[in-house]
Amino acid sequence: MQLANVLGTVNPVAEVARRTHPESLDEIDAQVAALTSRAEEERVARITSLRFRDGWKGEGQAGGFISTGNSEDIGGSAGLSFAKETLRWRHEIRAQGDYQRSGGAVSKERYFAGYAGQWKLNGRSFVAVSLSGERDRFAGFRSRFSESVGFGYRLIEQRDLRLDIQAGPALRQINYYDRSDEIAFSARLGGDLSWTIRPDLVFTQNATAFLDSVSSSLTATTALTTKLRGDLSARASFDVRMESEPPAGREHTDTTTRATLVYSF
Repeated sequence: MQLANVLGTVNPVAEVARRTHPESLDEIDAQVAALTSRAEEERVARITSLRFRDGWKGEGQAGGFISTGNSEDIGGSAGLSFAKETLRWRHEIRAQGDYQRSGGAVSKERYFAGYAGQWKLNGRSFVAVSLSGERDRFAGFRSRFSESVGFGYRLIEQRDLRLDIQAGPALRQINYYDRSDEIAFSARLGGDLSWTIRPDLVFTQNATAFLDSVSSSLTATTALTTKLRGDLSARASFDVRMESEPPAGREHTDTTTRATLVYSF
């Protein structure tokens, strides 16, 4: 068993030992420090030896949704994501799709795919790279591509709580159904929160805003994931998307509430 996994058991045991044997605090702390150091050395050695295709963790999810705004319907939802961390990089690739066909006609169709990378600098700072593409016919655009490079900082880094913030310039290309295409320079702001409430219960909050003179937008997703058994979990999430200048006849705000089963691999 890897030392990193053993530490999950060692730390609670060490706390009990400190309370029951206060006269041996120095010895207990020294043993925990030695195990922690060896675990970190093991982690660094393992990550360093990885090839590009190695070390990825993934999850697939499938379930249903309820939407409001430009499309008010109930339908099917599916998603796939991959993540990997090296000594210098954090990578995440994500894809999500919502689709519904009612009465012989499509009533909901939205697809999203994106890459987010963090190139670690000294301490908690990092360079943030973001690429994304989406299609939402009921919001009025065939495609919207966004590219951004900026600066990020890990504002909170605790065992059960993490918060990243980032900001930088972005370029967006939008292809509409019923008005002229647009290219806009934007300011991109983002935040990612992860809180492990219990080992089997995780709360996440992700938000991204693009601010420009053409059409500013905000996307935020709140999710609660609970482990069911083994690699299988259940997730409830709420997604809100706001557009400051939507195409004519479209709503400013769309929401999607999803309930999905998640399989980690």
